[in-house]
Amino acid sequence: MQSLFENWRRFITEAAVSYSGILKAMPSSKVVSEIQSLELPEGAVMLPPEKLHVTLVHQSILKPYRKEIKSMEFPEAPEPKLVRTADGAVELQEAVDDPKRSWVVFLENQEEMRAYVNQVMESLGAQADPEPERGYHISVANLTGNPTDSVRYP
Repeated sequence: MQSLFENWRRFITEAAVSYSGILKAMPSSKVVSEIQSLELPEGAVMLPPEKLHVTLVHQSILKPYRKEIKSMEFPEAPEPKLVRTADGAVELQEAVDDPKRSWVVFLENQEEMRAYVNQVMESLGAQADPEPERGYHISVANLTGNPTDSVRYP
């Protein structure tokens, strides 16, 4: 049996980048606290803190690089910086022809996130800026609190 010391990376999710089909950045506890302090509209159910993340690259883009990315050591990602406005900056996303609804907070540091994605993609030998339309955000709530019930946002 391996010791906790040998497996320490499995237990650290704070501000880490990981691959689980998608490439995602987990927010630090500070950012999670900011999210948990947001006022949500009626009907919105906050996602569990351990499920909050920034999707950096969608799985459809990474599929050809699965083997390489599984063993990749990721450089440190930028800390997500939440857009804050007078109304808290939570935006509703609705699915077309689907009853799903979710609420997201966009990131202030879009270009910094895009540069990070470009760095990772280039290290894979892939095309930079694979999703130029992607708006980096954190889905914070939906109608059930189950992350699989969130709207897929580009």
